Amino acid sequence: MRILVVDDDSLNRFLLMHMLEQQGYTDTLEAEDGETAIKVAEQFQPDLILLDVIMPGMDGYEVAKILKCNAGDIYLPIIFITGLDNESALVKCLEVGGDDFVAKPFDKVVLSAKIRAHARTRQLSRKAYEQNKQLTFYQNAIEREHQIVEHIFSNALATDDFYTEYIDHCLEPATDFNGDLFLACASPAGGFYFLIGDFTGHGLASAIGAIPVSQAFQAMSKKGLSLMEMAETINQILLPLLPDEMFFAALIVEVSSTGKHIDVWNGGMPALLLQDTNGEIINRYESRHMALGILDKSEFESEVERSEIEYGQRLIGFSDGIVELQKTSGEMLGDSGFENWLIEKPDIDIKGLLTKAEGYLAGEERQDDVTMVIYTSQKLAPVTKVTEESKLPLKIISNIIPEYMRVSDPIIELVNIMTNELGLFAIHSELFTILSELYNNALEHGLLNLDSSLKESDDGFLEYYSLREEKLRTLENAFIEITIEYFPEQKKLGIQLVDSGKGFDLVRAAAHTSIENSYGRGISLVKELCESVNYSNHGNIVNVIYKL
Repeated sequence: MRILVVDDDSLNRFLLMHMLEQQGYTDTLEAEDGETAIKVAEQFQPDLILLDVIMPGMDGYEVAKILKCNAGDIYLPIIFITGLDNESALVKCLEVGGDDFVAKPFDKVVLSAKIRAHARTRQLSRKAYEQNKQLTFYQNAIEREHQIVEHIFSNALATDDFYTEYIDHCLEPATDFNGDLFLACASPAGGFYFLIGDFTGHGLASAIGAIPVSQAFQAMSKKGLSLMEMAETINQILLPLLPDEMFFAALIVEVSSTGKHIDVWNGGMPALLLQDTNGEIINRYESRHMALGILDKSEFESEVERSEIEYGQRLIGFSDGIVELQKTSGEMLGDSGFENWLIEKPDIDIKGLLTKAEGYLAGEERQDDVTMVIYTSQKLAPVTKVTEESKLPLKIISNIIPEYMRVSDPIIELVNIMTNELGLFAIHSELFTILSELYNNALEHGLLNLDSSLKESDDGFLEYYSLREEKLRTLENAFIEITIEYFPEQKKLGIQLVDSGKGFDLVRAAAHTSIENSYGRGISLVKELCESVNYSNHGNIVNVIYKL
């Protein structure tokens, strides 16, 4: 510990220096006046100063002010050694920056005790100063990193701005970074996609998965992929990326070029609401799947809900941050409370809903991110330029054997070949749906002889797919031949599937295609999308004409 002794009396300085040396303080300095003391203190940075009050020129009061000012944020103890004993003089010692005083002649024991006490305070102050410096450094570094990350996020998550014409939305983070995600992209078919997502938690850790999801979503949207492919792809991206305790709840919606037909995939998000023009909630597209980033490929389910809505009806999607708004009393808004806001004012917009939320919280802070989206069904202007289709006729024949059926999905590859090579991005989603339904029908009923009636119960669903997996594992000497022929002048595709199975009862299969059933609707959907669908040879052959 370095101590500076300031006194114009050389005898006093000697006595103090000698006393300090006896106490083990060997690193000592001395100054005979105030000006010298200031220069010595500036050069050698003492840890404690013993200062006389009455000195020629600059007195101790003035010196103390300057020394304290120069010390900055680190505590520099100043102990006045004074012969003054009147109250006003002692008070002034403290007012000018002194921390203590000892009367002359000084008591060695008392002075030593005070030096030790102030030395401890000095050490604590120095430690706190160093810690504050480190904290300031880290804080500045974090702020800079946040600025960089925000810049990356703002560019990586940028989406088409066409949707502002059709979609009213908000994305309100609870902290600097958002665990919620909203994306919208035009479809090459003339409609558009939008995605509402919610990573576990909020803040930077929960937002980090937004970049790969956004990049994948935009790339798939430009290719016109189906929601099934989107959900499967995003799940495969997140599965190795996210830690075990994290997942990504997501609602993905595709709106057709008419603005009326919608496909919905909901995994772990609140129900997408359909509201009519009178304000009534007429449909709820509930979550039917696990959130993304949890199940592996063999367990993952990607089926979508398809429906038609009327012009003027509204789709309202939202993250759980809005329905989980909570007052200090513990009362939570809930799904019913949020729906009441919509019913009370059928034309309420996002701004109005946010105002309702603020009023509900009555000044309390939100604890979670809030995302809301409203799409009002309407005629859409073309939002993208459809890629010019190839003029080259093309015919593809693919013979799929059991070994390949067990390890891969041939439909994705076939659809990618047709759409990528021929510029048919606008039909990717529908072509995938058609081929998937036809292929699964040929595999499950033609080759594996499975009965769809097993799906009439939840346990039956599990039994059906367990049986499917078991039969597929032992399937031998079988094939499904897929032929796709492109007729550019007629703007049509001819599709044929032939399987080597025993066939199935066409009449019975048709009886299971009721829309009310939870199964057996695939062929009805294919018929709805295609110009013609014809089964022959006991169901082993199906010919389809699809008009572009």
